[in-house]
Amino acid sequence: MSSWEWRRAVTNSVVLVEVAEEHGVGREEILRGTGIDPAVCSEPDGEVTAAQELALVRNLVTRFGDQPGLGVEAGLRMRLTMHGVYGLAVLSSPTLLEALGILVRYSALTTSFGRAWQQTDGAEFSIFLDDTEVPRDLRAFLLERDMASALNNWLLVLGAKPPLVRLEFAGGLSARMAPVFESVEVPLLDRDDPHRLVLNLAELTGPMPMASPLTAAHFEKECAELLERRGLHKGVAGSVREVLMRQMNGRVSQEEVAAQLNLSLRTMRRRLAEEGTSYRQLCSETYGSLAEDLLSTGLTVEDVAYRMGYSGAPAFSNAFKQWRGISPGRFAREVATQSHRSAVHH
Repeated sequence: MSSWEWRRAVTNSVVLVEVAEEHGVGREEILRGTGIDPAVCSEPDGEVTAAQELALVRNLVTRFGDQPGLGVEAGLRMRLTMHGVYGLAVLSSPTLLEALGILVRYSALTTSFGRAWQQTDGAEFSIFLDDTEVPRDLRAFLLERDMASALNNWLLVLGAKPPLVRLEFAGGLSARMAPVFESVEVPLLDRDDPHRLVLNLAELTGPMPMASPLTAAHFEKECAELLERRGLHKGVAGSVREVLMRQMNGRVSQEEVAAQLNLSLRTMRRRLAEEGTSYRQLCSETYGSLAEDLLSTGLTVEDVAYRMGYSGAPAFSNAFKQWRGISPGRFAREVATQSHRSAVHH
C-alpha cells in the first residue's frame, strides 16, 4: 500500500484517543496535527484517512516513547463487532478456515495496515503479514495492536486458544510480541519479512458458533463493496472480478481471464493466492452475488438462469448451490419472507 489516502473507520482512532486519555493526555493534544475533526469521533459511520490514523499513532508513540505494551492496550479494547460488516462476515462464516479467509481478504477493514495472504502447506495453514511499508517507528506499536486484537477476539468468540503451531516475526519483534502470546504457550521465532502465523490446519475445519452461510455471503459482499468505497487498491482480485462481471454466463475460463489481464495463468493464480483468494472463490462471490441480486427482484429461477446464460434451471440451480450452499428457490423464498416481514413492521 504505497498511498495512505484510503479511508478507515474512525473506531480505531477513537480507541487510540481513549488510551491516550487514560494515560493523562487530552483529546485535543493527541489529535493535534492529525487533521482529524474531533466531531468525527462521535459519528457511528465516521471515517478518517489511513494517513490521519497513522499521524494519531505517531502522536501516541512519540508522547510515550514507543512504550512496550501500549499497542496491546489498544488491541485489547478492539472488539470484532466494532468492525461492522467485516465482523459480521467473520462471525457468520461456516468454518474457522473460512473465517480466517475473510480475515485475510478484508484485513484492511480491521486495525491492520499490512498486506495479508494465506498459504496451506501440508498440515500447516499460514497467514503472512507484510507491514514493511508501515513507517518504521510505528511498526512495533501497530503489530502489538494487531496481534493483541486478533488473539483477544479469538478467545472471546471461540472460548478456546487458537491452534497455533509457531509465530515468526520479522524486524527483531518476536521478543516484543512475547507478552501478547504468553497465555497460549507458542514458540516465537525471528525471521525475515514478512511476519508469519502458522496454525494447525486439521483444527480449523470445525464450524463457527454462529455459522450461517447465507448471512456470511451477504456480509462478505458488503465487505467487498466497502473496500471499493473506501478507495483501497483492488489488486488482481478486483481486476478478475471486473472480467467476470463482463462475462455474465460464467463460461469464461481461467486462461481467458489471465490473457485479458496480460498475465500468465501461473502468475494470476500466484497473485490471487497472495491476496488470499482464488479464481474459484472469485467466481463464487461474483456470480453468486449477481444471481442473488436477480433473484431478489422477483424473477423466477428459470428467468435468472436464462439471463445468466445457462441452458436451464437445473444447471443454474447446481451452480448456485455450489456458490451459496442452498438452492436458488430457497434463497428466493427467504428473501420474499424477509420483505414481507419488513412490510408488516412498517
